[in-house]
Amino acid sequence: MITKRGITRLSIFLSASLLLFSQFGCSYFQKDPELKFSIGKVGEIDQVIKTLYENGQFSGAVLVSVKGDIVYKNAVGYANLNDSILITCDTKFRIASFTKPFTAMLILQLVEDGRIKLDGRLIDYIPEFTVKGGEKITVHQLLTHTAGITGEWRIPDLIDIEKKYYSREKLLECIMERDLVFKPGTKREYSNFGFALLGLIIEKVTGQSYDEVLNEKICEPAGMKNTLSDVTSQPIMNRAIGYNYNYFTGIEEASFLDMSFCLGAGQLLSTVEDLYLFDKALYSNKLLTESSKNFFFDKYGWFSERYPVGNGSKKIKSYTLDGSINGFQSHTHRIEKDSVFIVALRNIKEYKKEIVIKWPTSMIPQILAILYGEEYDLPKRSAAFTIIKTLIESGQNEAENMYDEILTKRQAKYYTDDNEFEFFEKELRKNNMKKQAEEYRQITMKERYK
Repeated sequence: MITKRGITRLSIFLSASLLLFSQFGCSYFQKDPELKFSIGKVGEIDQVIKTLYENGQFSGAVLVSVKGDIVYKNAVGYANLNDSILITCDTKFRIASFTKPFTAMLILQLVEDGRIKLDGRLIDYIPEFTVKGGEKITVHQLLTHTAGITGEWRIPDLIDIEKKYYSREKLLECIMERDLVFKPGTKREYSNFGFALLGLIIEKVTGQSYDEVLNEKICEPAGMKNTLSDVTSQPIMNRAIGYNYNYFTGIEEASFLDMSFCLGAGQLLSTVEDLYLFDKALYSNKLLTESSKNFFFDKYGWFSERYPVGNGSKKIKSYTLDGSINGFQSHTHRIEKDSVFIVALRNIKEYKKEIVIKWPTSMIPQILAILYGEEYDLPKRSAAFTIIKTLIESGQNEAENMYDEILTKRQAKYYTDDNEFEFFEKELRKNNMKKQAEEYRQITMKERYK
């Protein structure tokens, strides 16, 4: 018998369930799709990468592994445009914020060695840090971006600052010039400076350089031979040059950045195969104990999310991490239950939005769909960008013809997005191209995709 109290409790449960359902949707309750990959599908992965390259949307290297074995590895584009040097799978890219998991792992290894404590204070290891309120900052707070150390977006002269060479002492001084932005432990703000302090802790505690500790505790055990700090002034074999895509002038070399500024947060170079070896080592205890791996995943290293698979509503639990730095982007994708690992490194990025150089949404859902037997579309080009490019290069009539052709004949190759049309119109106006902006508006106000 259900009593009135039972009915009340049931009503509360159903209301809460409906609220949860409305917030997260069906995909929240779906099971992860099952792996359905066969070696015969490798050609489909290759077609995705080739389409991106032909569309002008990707220049870089890609590796996919399943059950610990590499099933796809390829490179497209140029590591150096001026000298026509092609990218290979041995090309070293700046991996940007994927440096942070290496820094976090080194900290956890030193915790295992008893040389650092997660609740230890920053000033226990770097007593020179004298910023007001900084005496309360802990290692854990630095790892979780909750220490109150400023994010770089707050620094108005960042472009000038990052061009300078920084000794370790000068880097610490640069960080200490800025007050804490909140009381440690009370909020979260993504901070590269916070990870620079972790890099300084590693060197202070060990008495070795970051690279020496990295090589000894991670690279050698994992068999990684091509992961190291990028030193701007030194020639490094197989190092790619980074480029940006300018909407009006095309590809241009990325702005200068002295990598001494990026300690602990983004200074590393690596290859797709080295990052695969790093992932593979995480299935053993070569790098961390099981208890430390629990901290590394979700808290300090990779972060889990439910990621889209193909065209439908299906998602899968995976660990993902993106990195971005002048002229470079990195993306890693790890599905632990199937030992799936996807890594893509690129050396062309956009300086504003991701419209021309789509990333990583134009690649990863498609590859996952191939691996898990779901439907997907090949990557498409931006109709908005295609029209603005045609307008600038060939004039209004040609741009109008292109617009009509996109709408009627090439829908499979292009996508339309009202926000992108509006964005490019504003970009024309910002660049004192008022005549072209009016022409662009006249063309793109026509009926679009339904």
